[in-house]
Amino acid sequence: MPTTVERSRPAAGTRGAEGRIVLAGVSWDQYEALLDLFKDQPLRLSYDRGTLELMTPLSLHERYKMLIGRMIDVMTLEWGIRIVAAGSTTFRSEAVLRGIEPDQCYYLANAARVADWGRVDLDVDPPPDLAVEIDVTSDSAFRLGIHAGLKIPEVWRFDGEALRVLRLDGDAYRPVAASVVLPSAPIAEMTRFLMRYNMGDDTAWTREFRDWLLKTIPAPREG
Repeated sequence: MPTTVERSRPAAGTRGAEGRIVLAGVSWDQYEALLDLFKDQPLRLSYDRGTLELMTPLSLHERYKMLIGRMIDVMTLEWGIRIVAAGSTTFRSEAVLRGIEPDQCYYLANAARVADWGRVDLDVDPPPDLAVEIDVTSDSAFRLGIHAGLKIPEVWRFDGEALRVLRLDGDAYRPVAASVVLPSAPIAEMTRFLMRYNMGDDTAWTREFRDWLLKTIPAPREG
């Protein structure tokens, strides 16, 4: 029987940690049943070999997630790079007993290898090339282990102060200076723009990032 090993919830009226429950002793069948039960609910489920994390993200978390997504959209559009955004798709593999819904994820180099976009199956399809994790109101350390188990090669992690690039090295991630998936991505400048998210107009904010990008970085020849 599953047992609760950790529970947290945001204090009323604050921007504290997301509501979070961690259960131990959860079977794979129970995990899949919960995925089906909560499929229409704003609840993130992360599963790692019997441990299940259930989390409800806060609006601040979602804001940063969407802003990073807008910058990735601008870069790939302006640079003419093929990309397929998979959002918070549930990726799971019974072979390694892991499953996760990334904050954001993308296929770039591996996009042509996905057989059916209506149902991505990690038993036959490659994992996303890039996942994004937002740590401003929670810690994604548990989730990083799942990303590694599913062999997602690169994770961008934003903690409210810096956007960092992590590359899979064996069974764990290590920080690197630049993205391999998008080598011309200006990671430091992306952090600067993220710190100004509260200007209150996503359209103006995105246009400012696009204008800066076009003036500063020549269109790269990305693979």
